[in-house]
Amino acid sequence: MATRCLRYGSLAFLVAQDTALVLLMRYSRSHATGEMYLASTAVCCMEVLKLCVCVGMLYAGEARGSISGLVNVFRREFLEKPSEVLRLAVPSFLYLLQNNLLYFALSNLRATPYKVTYNLKILTSALFSVTMLGQKLSKRKWLSLIALFVGVTVVQSDNHKSDSDAPHPETGLGYQTLGFLAVVAAAFTSGFCGVYQQKILQAGKTNMWVRNAQMGLTSVCLGVVSTIVKDRQAIQERGFFQGYTRLVWTVIIIQAVG
Repeated sequence: MATRCLRYGSLAFLVAQDTALVLLMRYSRSHATGEMYLASTAVCCMEVLKLCVCVGMLYAGEARGSISGLVNVFRREFLEKPSEVLRLAVPSFLYLLQNNLLYFALSNLRATPYKVTYNLKILTSALFSVTMLGQKLSKRKWLSLIALFVGVTVVQSDNHKSDSDAPHPETGLGYQTLGFLAVVAAAFTSGFCGVYQQKILQAGKTNMWVRNAQMGLTSVCLGVVSTIVKDRQAIQERGFFQGYTRLVWTVIIIQAVG
């Protein structure tokens, strides 16, 4: 009974967290009262917070509340295993790309079509599980995935019919079309990264929080580099935290904790 309550409680928390994140992120990108914040810096801050959470869990778990123990974990799992850390740079980069795509998508799509379309990550996760892990899906699961794909297609079709889609000056494509393509790309990266990470965890005996910390470290490094490359001029002119409000920090914290 306790296990079932914990399972459903965790599921309810994840649903609430995911829904709140989408709504708040969309609001922060579409109802800014002042200067708009940079999505790249928000993603970078989120990755830093995620790394801090992972380090905190390692401190409480693997290191058993000891600073020296945490240093030993860092030396053993990071410095002595550079190949494993570099191998995790692939999903780290894709997760970083995914988060930037989601910010871009919610800058151009309403929350409902975004959320429905992003559910394609269930389909992509299943496809990558079959191709990369050799899992087999029942006919009922395949039919469910096909129904999901059809549902996303219908919702996106109705969205294009009901809303005007102004063309982007550089690409010529509509802003909503670009948002839709960004969500689809994010769904593919999410599916691949989830399965890739599962494959790595199954291949070894390393603690999950160690893996997350390894990914977090590479994500922070890549995030700093991508932020400088993409928005260096804007940061030099108006600062790293330009446009930040309590709402923006709330979005970053919810995304990092989730």
